[in-house]
Amino acid sequence: MSWQKLGREFEALRVEYRQSMPAKLDRIEALWELILKGMQDDTRLAQLKKELHTIAGSAGTFGLPEVGNAARAAEECLGEATDAAGLNEAQRSGFVRFLGDLKAASQAPH
Repeated sequence: MSWQKLGREFEALRVEYRQSMPAKLDRIEALWELILKGMQDDTRLAQLKKELHTIAGSAGTFGLPEVGNAARAAEECLGEATDAAGLNEAQRSGFVRFLGDLKAASQAPH
């Protein structure tokens, strides 16, 4: 396989990753809304953290380091809480701010 072909394939993966970002953010936002409304099972906050952790770890590889940084900040903001009751007001308002940062970073031209 040539380096050029490999480069084209990786660029296609980058495009695919960027195109998948709105759906990922919608999923994160939906989980957050369910958590805030108290409509959660024991796994929703863990799912939310996992989604954020995955983006934090992969976004830089796909040319979106700002997205990765924003996802990491949102994940860290949630701390060790395991459910909505474990989130204090600073964490709740901080997460909303970081979620806004995450959306803005994902929409910035790259």
